[in-house]
Amino acid sequence: MHVVDESAIWPELTRTGATIRVRVLADNGRTAEVLVEDCGVWARQGQIHHVPSNAVRHR
Repeated sequence: MHVVDESAIWPELTRTGATIRVRVLADNGRTAEVLVEDCGVWARQGQIHHVPSNAVRHR
């Protein structure tokens, strides 16, 4: 399982938001495509987002 901060999904957020669990669908070393596994403040389960690869952490 992996986690990302919601600010990685929406960089325009001034706060970090929640840390949410994600499943990595693809990663090319620069950008990762992730599937949201649970709900955050803004992110909802089942959404797919592209985030910087260095924002994805192991849980």
